[in-house]
Amino acid sequence: MSDRPREITPPFWRQSRWWLWVWLVLALTLVAILLWDARSWLSGQPQASFRYTKLNTWPIEIIWLILAPGILWLQRQLGWFEIRWGWAVGRHLLMGAIIMGLFHLLVAGRVLLSNHLPVSFLPVVLADLRRIEGWSYLPILGYLLLILAAYAVSFYRQWQEGRQLTAQLQVANARLETKLVRASLDALKMQLHPHFLFNTLNSITSLIRNNRTQEAEDIVAGLGELLRRSLDHKQESMDALEHELAFLRRYFEIECIRFQDRLAVEFDIDPSCLRARVPSLLLQPLAENAMKHGISKDPAARLLRISARRDGTRLLLTVYNDGPALPKADTDLGRGIGMANTRARLQMLYGDEARLWLRDNTPHGVRAEIILPFRTSSSP
Repeated sequence: MSDRPREITPPFWRQSRWWLWVWLVLALTLVAILLWDARSWLSGQPQASFRYTKLNTWPIEIIWLILAPGILWLQRQLGWFEIRWGWAVGRHLLMGAIIMGLFHLLVAGRVLLSNHLPVSFLPVVLADLRRIEGWSYLPILGYLLLILAAYAVSFYRQWQEGRQLTAQLQVANARLETKLVRASLDALKMQLHPHFLFNTLNSITSLIRNNRTQEAEDIVAGLGELLRRSLDHKQESMDALEHELAFLRRYFEIECIRFQDRLAVEFDIDPSCLRARVPSLLLQPLAENAMKHGISKDPAARLLRISARRDGTRLLLTVYNDGPALPKADTDLGRGIGMANTRARLQMLYGDEARLWLRDNTPHGVRAEIILPFRTSSSP
């Protein structure tokens, strides 16, 4: 099935072809009426006179019906944006003068035919009409009004098309931005997976070198399960907190094998937060950062606590470890791949609504704090 959008056919009254057919029918009807009425005079019957035909008695302004399509065509050819506006104005004034001359010639022609005068009297008749009635500027005024009306309709249509195009571009831009954000988030997630995998493989190597083969096998099995869950995970940027915690528990199972009795993991989770939507793999890099810079640095450190609670419309997540305080001179702490990607993902997903802090915990230890808008799958 094609994804191309179906073209919408405009209503018939907005189609130029429909109006052309209307004009053609009206023009042919008018010509037929005039010729039928003047058939006796046109056939040369002696008693027939042009003076009493509709060609002479009907208002000469009906000629506008014949001229209108040509004028509208000329307006399109001399559009303001196709050539310089000065030339367009000049040519329209010239065409208005020509049309005014045409009207005067038609009036003079009526006088010649009504009085059975030869064509050679045309200059005399025109001079008499000018002296008696003066030149009428209504034809040129009518022409300019018709041109201005055509321009107004044309500009209105262009404005409408511009609005529609702007709306379409905005929708396309929003879709493109969404795809770009999703691609960026996927790229960040792809950076998180290899980082964790690299650290775990290093742990397996260390266990094997220390002849802790059974523990190495357990980590390999746990790593396989973790990767399977990761691959089975929906390819979405968001997931429920309870699923993220399940993933994190599996991660800690691997770390507990590595650290044995030196690691104690606690979960302090408000049940009302389990359905909250959070970015996928949000807590794992923070836990890994706590293991690397906290538990591993201090032999006495062993506690790692994951907390989640709700504060009105906000979700507060904390990863705490009882390791050493943040080194003042270590400017790279908290700027590694995991922390940097977490900050970037939060910025793309929430903007200024989300915060991430890494700070010392009084009286000892370090905690990473995340504040997110509290949203569930049913939230807007």
